[in-house]
Order: sequence, then structure tokens, then C-alpha cells
Amino acid sequence: MSNDITLAEVKDRLEQLRGKGRILLMTHERPDGDAVGSLCGMYFILRENGFFVDALIPESVPDMYQDFVPSGLITSITTLGVECYSLLITLDASTRMRVSAPCIKEDGITIPCLNIDHHPDNERYGDASYVVPTACSTAEIVLSIAKAATLMISPVSATLLMLGIITDSGCFRFDNTTPEALRAAARLLELGADRRHIIRNCFLSKPENMARFEADLLCNHMKKEFGGKFAWFYLDPDLLKKYEVDLRNTEQVIESLRAIDGVVVAAVIRKEKEGFKVSLRSKARQISVGRIARRLNGGGHEMAAGCSISAPTIEEAEKILANNVEMELNEK
Repeated sequence: MSNDITLAEVKDRLEQLRGKGRILLMTHERPDGDAVGSLCGMYFILRENGFFVDALIPESVPDMYQDFVPSGLITSITTLGVECYSLLITLDASTRMRVSAPCIKEDGITIPCLNIDHHPDNERYGDASYVVPTACSTAEIVLSIAKAATLMISPVSATLLMLGIITDSGCFRFDNTTPEALRAAARLLELGADRRHIIRNCFLSKPENMARFEADLLCNHMKKEFGGKFAWFYLDPDLLKKYEVDLRNTEQVIESLRAIDGVVVAAVIRKEKEGFKVSLRSKARQISVGRIARRLNGGGHEMAAGCSISAPTIEEAEKILANNVEMELNEK
């Protein structure tokens, strides 16, 4: 049975806790720009409007987002710690197993939970879900909630929500750039969002070691199949070590693949403790990487998705991935 609720019901649930119960915010593991922007933006909005709120980011975020993460956030929590809160709000996490707190994965959700997200394959976990698949980002949804609840939005909060919208829309380059997303961005600019800071950090700044790493990937490690329609990198741990690149800072390398003429599907593969993690991007609306990911028990959007592949070697993982990409290409 669906646990979907309306925007008005989200507003009512929040109003019941203003100045009373304590709210805990969480997002997904390996936080990206929308995770950081929606979580930290909602944290400031609630705090500045009379709510008692804490936010959890248990892992270091990519360097490009460091400037946007406030001090004082929780970095670890136990199940007993979670149970001290009146409400858990998860942001941009499509499944419970993607929520970044280990205790949520191990023990489940033991307090009322509001799941706020924009992923079309959201599992509707928790007591209530407010999922808007047409939104370009979860940050856009947070803005709509703040507007419905007539909550004040400071320039700091506006900048954080703008971070989520800009990064999830690829600086308004991706197909999820809707009129609503542009209107939301315009409203955030009116509220004092620092667009220049976001663009500089996320799109116009890169350490030299990262530039050399990406050049080596393109020149020596890119693989292509199916007449160049599918291209991918494997982020070899030895190569990461050679250039002193932290894996968490490799979020954007897939875009250099997607930009190549003729490439329709781009992928980046990285080693995990068990198997391999795959990030996928499509350049053609009719080619769904979301479908590819779901075949491999992953998920995401139609143009951007991810999955894990259980395989003993990278060669076997690449073969499994290529077979599934070929299926999608042949269906069109």
C-alpha cells in the first residue's frame, strides 16, 4: 500500500513539531551536490524557523562541496541515538539501504520517518513519502515545502538549495531542466543565492592532479564498444594512488566520457569491497540507463543511474555491463 502524502500533509507534519519535537535529517551514502544541498539547506531553513533539528553526514563529502557543509553536523549515530528524535527526514535517498547511517541499514527505521525524494524508483520506505519524480532535484522539492509552510529562507539556505538544483541539472544542461527548475532557481537568486560560488567550486575549479588523472584516463584507459556508442573507464586503485586522487572526488569524470561525439552511454566502474560499483549516464532520451541499472538490481533516473555488479574480476564485470548496455541499445 502506498504511503504517499501531499505537500499540504508534509507542511502539517512539520508544523506539529515547530518548537517541540526534535527532527533528524539524513541523506544517501556518497553524498553528491543534491544530497549536500537539500540536507544542509533544509537544516538551515528549519533551524532558522524555530525547529529543533540535527543533520547527519557520516562521511567526508567531495572537495567541491566542502565549503557548503556547515560545522556542527552529526558524523555518527546509533539506533538509540536515532530514537531520541521525534521525526527522521531522509532526503534524496531512494531506498532505505542507501541512507548513509549504518544503524538504519542494520536495524531499520525505528521512529516516524518522512522520505523526501525525486527518484522515480523510490521504494516508499518509512511512514510517509513525498516523492516528486518530475522535480529536477530534491533541493527543488525542499524549496516547495518551505514555500508551502511559509518558512523564511536566508541567503545561506538559498545558496544550498541552488547547489542541489545546479549540480543535479548539470548546470542546467541536462534534460531534467524543466520550467519549474528554472523558476525555482530564479526564486533562489531573488532570495540571495550565491550562484558564482557554486559555479566556481563545482565547474570552474580543479586541482592539477585531478586534471592529470582525467587526461590519463581519457588517453590510456578509455574503452569503447558497439561502434563507439558505449564508453567507460575503470577507476583502477593503482591509478588513483598514482595521482593521489580520492575516490570521492571522481564524481564528475563521467562527464568527459558523455561529452565525446558518438557516445550514447557512458559508465565509470570502481572497485568495492564486494564486486564493483557502476555509475551510468545516457546522452539520448530514448536510451534509458535507468533500465540498464534496474536489470542489475540498481536504479536511478532514465538519464543517470547506478548499480553494483557482483563479479570476481573487472573483466567479468565489464562483460556483464556491456551485455546489458547492448540489450538497451538493440531495443531502440
